[in-house]
Amino acid sequence: MGAFVVTSLVAGILAAGLAVPAIGASGMATTGAIKSFQELPSDLQETPMAANTTVLAADGSVLATFFDQNRELVKLDDISPFMQNAIVAIEDERFYEHGGVDPQGLIRALLVNEINGGVAQGASTLTQQLVKNMLQQQAYLAGNAEGVDAAAVQTNARKLKEIRLASALEQRKDKKEILQDYLNIAWFGSGQVYGIEAASHYYFNTSAKKLTLPQAAMLAGMIQSPTQFDISDKSKLKAAATRRNTVLNKMFAQKMIDEETRDKAIETKLRPKITPIYQGCANAGLRAYFCDYVYNIITKSNDFKSLGKTVEDRQKALKWGGYTIQTTLSPKLLKTSWNAAKNAIPPSDPSNIATAAVTVEPGTGNILSMTQNKFYNVNEGRKNTTVNYSTDYQYGGSSGFLTGSTFKPVVLATWLKSGRKLNQVIDGSPGSIAQRTFKSCGSHLQNTDTWTFVNSGDGGAKGSLTVWNATAKSINGAYIRMESQLDLCDVSDMATALGMHLAAPQDDGCDGSAKKHLTTKIPYCIPSVVLGVANQSPLTMANAYATFAASGKYCKPRAVTSIKDRNGKALKIPKKDCKQTIPANIANTVTLGLSRAFTTGTASHLGPLPSGQPASAKTGTTNNSQDTWFAGYTPQLATAVWVGPQTVNGQRKPMLGVTVNGHYWANVYGGSIGGPIWKSIMTSALQGKKVERFPSADSSLVGAEPQIQKPKTDTGDATGGGRGNTGGGTGTGTGTGTGTGGNGGGNTGGGGNNGGGGNGR
Repeated sequence: MGAFVVTSLVAGILAAGLAVPAIGASGMATTGAIKSFQELPSDLQETPMAANTTVLAADGSVLATFFDQNRELVKLDDISPFMQNAIVAIEDERFYEHGGVDPQGLIRALLVNEINGGVAQGASTLTQQLVKNMLQQQAYLAGNAEGVDAAAVQTNARKLKEIRLASALEQRKDKKEILQDYLNIAWFGSGQVYGIEAASHYYFNTSAKKLTLPQAAMLAGMIQSPTQFDISDKSKLKAAATRRNTVLNKMFAQKMIDEETRDKAIETKLRPKITPIYQGCANAGLRAYFCDYVYNIITKSNDFKSLGKTVEDRQKALKWGGYTIQTTLSPKLLKTSWNAAKNAIPPSDPSNIATAAVTVEPGTGNILSMTQNKFYNVNEGRKNTTVNYSTDYQYGGSSGFLTGSTFKPVVLATWLKSGRKLNQVIDGSPGSIAQRTFKSCGSHLQNTDTWTFVNSGDGGAKGSLTVWNATAKSINGAYIRMESQLDLCDVSDMATALGMHLAAPQDDGCDGSAKKHLTTKIPYCIPSVVLGVANQSPLTMANAYATFAASGKYCKPRAVTSIKDRNGKALKIPKKDCKQTIPANIANTVTLGLSRAFTTGTASHLGPLPSGQPASAKTGTTNNSQDTWFAGYTPQLATAVWVGPQTVNGQRKPMLGVTVNGHYWANVYGGSIGGPIWKSIMTSALQGKKVERFPSADSSLVGAEPQIQKPKTDTGDATGGGRGNTGGGTGTGTGTGTGTGGNGGGNTGGGGNNGGGGNGR
């Protein structure tokens, strides 16, 4: 009946020539006017409103929010009755009586408009306003700026379309649904505050459900002119209070509140509590780098096609979709890691040395922490960078770092898989070896060069020692000779089984073609790979060591555990992806092989973890201390720490003769700065936790310890061999990226076919 009355009313007005004079002038009959009106579009497409996407840490705390329009959708039951009544009182007092268009208001407005020769009054009901906002939202989400303006232009033609759509909308939705949608879509000023929930948070630091009468009246009054009554501007508080009181008087006149309640509300001083919500990773504080990684993997990885087919689609989805994203981040562990990193190397330290630490949970691949001693900021300065040193270039990181001797466990695992023993005797002396001694995929290398290699200090190990002791002391000579007895393809395959890969594609020259062949696979034709000449990220290294900790079960690194849409429906995302890639007996024996690092090895100065918690680890240092590492694990956690110079003016200064945080270092080794950071992180993370033991090693792979004369060694580790033809690596990024991306390049160089790696304490 309401729709019929509205249609008849509008048809009559049209026939009278008040709304569209041309129709009246043509002598169109009332029936024709009705037909013309009914031919206007009536099907208003249901377009979801743009809503905030919220990213949560593992404990449920908010990590970051993404939006273009700051809007949090709520049900009508979660909106204060004061607010529901206030908006009706001030904007549409006959809301519950009309059928989408208010006949009284429409007649008055059309007459005033006709007299004034233009649109002087809008006569818009809440339903009509909702229609206008929905049309604007559709155009906005479609990227149609002209359509956004057209939906609000003050013309009779647009009004007629709005009336037709409002009339049809009232036939599909009840009043509660319309009121709910209106309060969710309305603009409340201050730039990007949309919807009553976001407005409640922004202006009063409360929820829509808890709005008091004075607060509700104020927000309802703002809708008429959000800029004129913006209570975040102190100069507008007086006008805003007057507007609020107008709403309260309207509510009293319509018997929504009594006189005493009105008077008390009017006497209440207007006290806004402005509480902005900042969007994006730049506002995530200590969590910014992990946030940046999450944003990049969702938008750039095809694993998240449920949010859109393209990168652009997924970027829009995060800003408009209203999703809830649950991540693996442990805020407590992150804070521990941040404190360890910045206490070791303050963000503004004059040394320009950076550090990054990543912790992964063995057996799940969950990334529990990702941090570095810098602030996520686009501003220049040594303390700021948007380059995430922890991850690959594709996902906002640098192009990786040479890993030094933290790669040696890969060779050890390959050695054990071939049936050789942990206690097997090997020559650890410095020396020379012909390139063609090495095999790649069954064939000897064609390179005729000779590789001359050294150990650290005055020569390091001289003579024979067990592989186990060579691992603890990180002896280059021993590991180079071990590798010469293996196939480089097997070493590369073992690295792949651990999830190792280059942080950025590069040409390794292994296919023998003059044409560049970019790949992220660990090189299978470069002997010096044993000394860590492959550029990798801390995340990759932490996850590889987590595979050893999980008895050879590799789990793909995981930062996101669930994504739900605005209705709570779970989207399809990658599930936990774990598989046995290395035989358990091999992995467990490697763990035993790495266990002496804290007793007789290169990390002995650190001592064991408290409470008798077993741990295995490996240090790593590259030529001239260009990059240093400490990677280790317990059954519960695997953490990799990288320490190295930032790129300054296109170059990275080696860490030789440097002062870091007030301490002078002639040489920085893996155990020098990275080791204490690692121990601080792990000690705090495991405090109060039950002590867990590693599975037993395979005794047949350990072998009996031989009686041999102990080699003479110094206190340092080897620093790598000579240089060669093809290797190389890229440095850290320059930190010039912006927003959530921020990929930074680095200087090339270092390494080589036979050098650039090395190991350290």
